Amino acid sequence: MWWDDLKQDVRFAARTLRRAPGFVIIAVLCLALGIGANGLVFSVVNGVLLRPLSYPDPERLVVLGERNGGGMVSWPTFLEWKQQTATFERMTAFTEGGVILSGEAAPERLMATRGTADYFAVHGVAPLLGRTFESGEDLPGRAPVAVLGEAMWRRRFGADPSVLGRTLVMDGVSRTVVGVMPASFSQEMDVWLPLETPADSEAPNRSHILTVRARLGKGVSVEQADALLKQLAARMEALYPAAQKGRGAAVLSLSQMETRAWRTPLQVLLGAVGLVLLIACTNVANLLLARAGARQQELAIRVALGARRGRLVRQFLVESLLLALVGGGLGVLLAGWGLSALLSLTVTPLPHREAISLDGTSLLFVLGVSVASGLAFGLGPALRATRLDVRGGLAGAGAPGGSSRANRRLRGALVVAELGLTLVLLVGAGLLGRAFFQLMGTSPGFAVDHVLTAHLAIPRERFADGDLPRRLFEPVLEQVRALPGVRAAGMTSLLPIQRAWSNLRYTVEGEPPPDPGETPSAERRASSPGYFSALEIPLLAGRDFTARDAEPGQPPVVIVNETLARRHFPEGSALGRRLLFAGGAATIVGVVGDVRQAGLDKVPLAELHVPYGRPWGDNGMVLVLRTGGGPEGLTPALREVVRRLDSDVPVHRALTMEQVIEQSLGMRRLVLWLLGGFAVVALVLSSAGLYGVISYLVSQQTREIGIRMALGARSADVLWLVMGHGALLAGAGIGLGLAGALALARVLESQLYGVTAHDPLTFGGVAVLLGAVALLACWLPARRATRVDPLLAIRSD
Repeated sequence: MWWDDLKQDVRFAARTLRRAPGFVIIAVLCLALGIGANGLVFSVVNGVLLRPLSYPDPERLVVLGERNGGGMVSWPTFLEWKQQTATFERMTAFTEGGVILSGEAAPERLMATRGTADYFAVHGVAPLLGRTFESGEDLPGRAPVAVLGEAMWRRRFGADPSVLGRTLVMDGVSRTVVGVMPASFSQEMDVWLPLETPADSEAPNRSHILTVRARLGKGVSVEQADALLKQLAARMEALYPAAQKGRGAAVLSLSQMETRAWRTPLQVLLGAVGLVLLIACTNVANLLLARAGARQQELAIRVALGARRGRLVRQFLVESLLLALVGGGLGVLLAGWGLSALLSLTVTPLPHREAISLDGTSLLFVLGVSVASGLAFGLGPALRATRLDVRGGLAGAGAPGGSSRANRRLRGALVVAELGLTLVLLVGAGLLGRAFFQLMGTSPGFAVDHVLTAHLAIPRERFADGDLPRRLFEPVLEQVRALPGVRAAGMTSLLPIQRAWSNLRYTVEGEPPPDPGETPSAERRASSPGYFSALEIPLLAGRDFTARDAEPGQPPVVIVNETLARRHFPEGSALGRRLLFAGGAATIVGVVGDVRQAGLDKVPLAELHVPYGRPWGDNGMVLVLRTGGGPEGLTPALREVVRRLDSDVPVHRALTMEQVIEQSLGMRRLVLWLLGGFAVVALVLSSAGLYGVISYLVSQQTREIGIRMALGARSADVLWLVMGHGALLAGAGIGLGLAGALALARVLESQLYGVTAHDPLTFGGVAVLLGAVALLACWLPARRATRVDPLLAIRSD
């Protein structure tokens, strides 16, 4: 029976492998590295890209946005879209930001989502306790309510069920707690509040502040919804050209929207670990070919006793599968350890982080990879090893299993493939590395060192108080500037590097009115006197703000950046010119240098600064300090200053400016480290494979080398003979790898900054590095060959 034969093959394979512990250890380690790397990356890919969202019918959840999807929308647009009930079963609009919880304990800034009444119905997740929003609870005049997140409920209220019905004060408004959402719904959000729908949909003047999600009607595809929304956008553009021209609209699946920034990097990493596994399998195949030479007599005897070639091939495959399964088991341990380290050490905000784990799907993937690997690296050696001359095998000579010229050519071809794949990985890591360091060397437009930042959470209704700068901001800045080691201090509503969305439309007084839809926009920041000095942003013309600029009744003024000034006043001065906004006009009193608002890899955008404390809709300020030494030690003193002046204002997210920039580069750094680590593993495996091939060649040609030396060959001649063979293999591998890297480098183009996908310095440097490592791997066995004793070598035959 086949089952009995299989059990016999397994027992025989286990006994055979036990007699070769060195071979088993090397093969298992190679496979464990390759399979473990695949298990690690697949666990991340599965959690981020493949696993369905934790909502009912997640494929029906979509994001609706303007500017090709994902962009913010206005209230009139949202209300127009919401009427399309035949396409969208439910639709919700929401905003995210901070809210201050005050009361008996110390005030705390919470992450809050403000959504329309359908917010929870769209997502379809039931509360852990109580209820969610009811219909009409987002209309003016309704009693304020709040739904808490599970993590916040447990942290602040000890998971007390009696929190339902309790009144909490948030941003000065008393709200009744009506429910608690499970942590699986959102790990980041602390509280959900109703977003009040304006009575007049035109009241917000079409400000684009809303994120919109919807649940598709049954049987409606994303493509159908997208086509409908584009039709609506065209109709609205015709009706409201000034506000809607060129904005467009699109529908994206929620899953695609949340993961689109990570899709390409994770696909690159998945391809990289696939190459590592191929290299590991090639290494093990080479080991099996070498080992087959020592088993030629055993195979010949089994054939002579009646064993068919198919049975021998099956025996070899069983041994390969045993090696692969053991390697896969060790790979699971390595993947689990690596995944734990990755999640604990990285601060990069991975989407769906809670879904990333070495779960059953990942284990099935590892099992499948192990079996496929065992078949892949075992089949070729099995077929070649069983193609033997029985007479020669019984005599102990002439078998093609290990020493034939054809077998040596096959092993050399495998090494060439290993080196080629390794070079592809090294080029990928090199390109990303060069791009990363180019990015790190990019000037953000301000001095980064010795800067501490801290966010002040201020209730939104207090920003309507025109006396806020005098009563809070100015005293805070005065006392902070008096702290030991502080050289300059200022405030702004939003730090550079963190975010940009061109959120203020304006026109220039005296210029022709722009065409409908062509009104320029700029990044708006509310900033204090001293802010530009604190970050050493150069003042190119005019003056900084003064405390008087923020006082009620003073003429409105703005400071613009170089990009905005160059856009409208290329040949003249911007000072004294007036910018017109929906709410009035302001005079330009200064021009400052450009900073990179959206990230180091984004060009500076047009930007304007208004005096801090004006009622522009901000709900927080960021304190910026420049110090003479290390800024981290000033955090406790800064918190104490704010607490002493206003105990209702929490200080949160205290970071140095270096940390702010590091966090903005978190995804790039993570991908670079992982890809670089996989490239190093590939380099070690391929150089070990080349070393093994050259070592085996030396051992097989010991007699030939001894004869050459007996006939007068010098050690240098032997050295170059062996090195020449290795250099030939290395050159072929490098050539093959360069061709592959040129073809595949285009995949990385979207991840590069300041470096082309075919950067000659990277390609050349990687080729030299791989060539040097390959020659070192050849030099070690070549040096051993020069020490062969001719007499012993000749006698050993």
